[in-house]
Amino acid sequence: MSGPLVWNNFIAYCLQTGLLIGAAGWLPAALRMRSPKARLLFWHALLAACLLIPLIQPWRSEVITTTVQVSAGPTILVAPMPSQRTRNISPTEMALAVLIAGCMARLGLLATGFWRLRRYRRNSIPLEPSPAWAVEADLRLSSEISSPVTFGLRKPVVLLPANFPEFDAGLQDAILCHEILHVRRRDWLAMLGEELVRAGLWFHPAIWWLLGEIQLAREQTVDRAVIDMTKAREQYVDALLTVAGAALQFDLAPAPLFLRKRHLKYRVVSILKETKMSYPRTVFTLSAGIALLAGACWFVTAAFPLSAAPQAVTDAAGVSVDVQGARLMHRSPVAYPRDAQIAGIEGVVLAQVKLDGNGNVSDESILGGPDQLRKPVLESLLTWHFTSDSAGSTRQIVVTFRLPDPSSPAAPGVPAEPTPVVNGVVPGTLQPDRVETPSAAPVAPRPAPSVTVVPATPSPDDRLTIQGIQTVGVLIPDEELMSKLPPLHVGDRISRQDLATFMEAVRQLDEHLTASASMMTPNGITVRISAPYTDRPAAASAAPTFPGYIPVGGQVQNYKLISHVDPVYPVIAKSARIQGTVELAALIGPNGHMKELKVISGHPLLRQAALDAVKEWVYSPTLLNGNPVSVSTTVDIIFSLSQ
Repeated sequence: MSGPLVWNNFIAYCLQTGLLIGAAGWLPAALRMRSPKARLLFWHALLAACLLIPLIQPWRSEVITTTVQVSAGPTILVAPMPSQRTRNISPTEMALAVLIAGCMARLGLLATGFWRLRRYRRNSIPLEPSPAWAVEADLRLSSEISSPVTFGLRKPVVLLPANFPEFDAGLQDAILCHEILHVRRRDWLAMLGEELVRAGLWFHPAIWWLLGEIQLAREQTVDRAVIDMTKAREQYVDALLTVAGAALQFDLAPAPLFLRKRHLKYRVVSILKETKMSYPRTVFTLSAGIALLAGACWFVTAAFPLSAAPQAVTDAAGVSVDVQGARLMHRSPVAYPRDAQIAGIEGVVLAQVKLDGNGNVSDESILGGPDQLRKPVLESLLTWHFTSDSAGSTRQIVVTFRLPDPSSPAAPGVPAEPTPVVNGVVPGTLQPDRVETPSAAPVAPRPAPSVTVVPATPSPDDRLTIQGIQTVGVLIPDEELMSKLPPLHVGDRISRQDLATFMEAVRQLDEHLTASASMMTPNGITVRISAPYTDRPAAASAAPTFPGYIPVGGQVQNYKLISHVDPVYPVIAKSARIQGTVELAALIGPNGHMKELKVISGHPLLRQAALDAVKEWVYSPTLLNGNPVSVSTTVDIIFSLSQ
């Protein structure tokens, strides 16, 4: 994910959390949620929603179309030269530095608070005589604090002001009951989590307000529990006022304080009102609040959606595709017919597709558009695969054809090809102070790493290390795709059987996807998940094998195979140890039966066996406008002596 996209998502997330807190912050008052415990649960749910909202919302995945252009100039090899760069700090980098600095400062304050708690405990003395509450926590007196402080999990400590023994017994009992309830509820752990959130989102005022409401609701919940236990409302209010009368110090200790002066008014009013809610009403108001909170989450994610890295499809120059809000697993590019470009034909083609239960196109029709531009749209749509949320529906697709700009390096009617880059420099450009060597032949692109077939036989002593996971041509975010497959991460060590299971899971998820493994080191592999037609630009599409019929890729058509006959290995070829692949051009009739076969390539001794087998194959019909049509495809028959 690029830097600008990350920054835009960060701003969108801040707006989401601010809008969510603003939209949901009034709900406890509007629903008359008088129970402090219910309010505390609601505020915690709101905080959890703010933190989890990037994970629970669907990220907008933009599909962009790119075009390739041909360079008409001479090919020139340019030797590389070290370049001198001046480092300029962008505003984005400055903002990121400020955010990190603020986060580190908050974490530094948190660490200082831990150090102060440790010092307080070390300088404190045990409370004597020890009251009955001492069995649940270590009660100690400290001259460095003015309000009781509770911290610790395994060995909780309650620090009390040095003048605590001077209070009357009722006040002491009320204060100790309050602090021991914090120990029982393990509020210190919740307090630490909230402080970490504050450190990470220190710049967000809405988060500060929400954390303040959580702290107030927690103290009010404990206040209500103390009164229920002690039955001494007046004495508890006296304890609050007594502690408030002391000179409270500014303390950074990460622990719940007995009293924060800004909360005193609200706590006293809550105690004196003595309003209670019945259990059914509490459950109802809390449920209603959570339901409205879920609706607010939906609203803010729609208002400020997060964006995944855009997925690119290389359509021909001048072609743009609008899928009307649908989401695609993958699709093949759309070509711009050469004859149409030469004739100056452009326009908009409106197509309609019917999807099966898996999201594959089961039928397609053209609703409008120039006749010369309909065929490439139909050919492309046959290979499209939509996501599961569109399965079983009918979708409309808008494909716009606009003639490329004549001033563009890509000439109309000429198939576009990628411009090679040599040593980081585009050929055909002159660079000063460099040695230039003309070359009459184009530079061949670096070949992709060869795919090694990994046997499915498990070997406990020969595990494979995942060095990389690549997805090519898949139009949903990588995180969403991998979540639908068995867990696989970079750095995992897996058996060959585990790899075979993962590849089978890819095929089960989408029959058009191909999973392969490339050996990068003796025991290290890169797993590649690719969609069909991902390595072929639209303008370079091969001509149909049988002109006049709808061409369908062999890999796509293979999944419509209903029944097949296995070829018989010719005895003569086997004796001569001849093996290889026979490629056939097949014309399949509307009923799915083979109408015509041609041999494209293959050893002469293997051809007839391939023809005899394939002519018996039967496919499910391909529908166009609801009617079965004939299609042209290719079939590969592999003869291997290792079979």
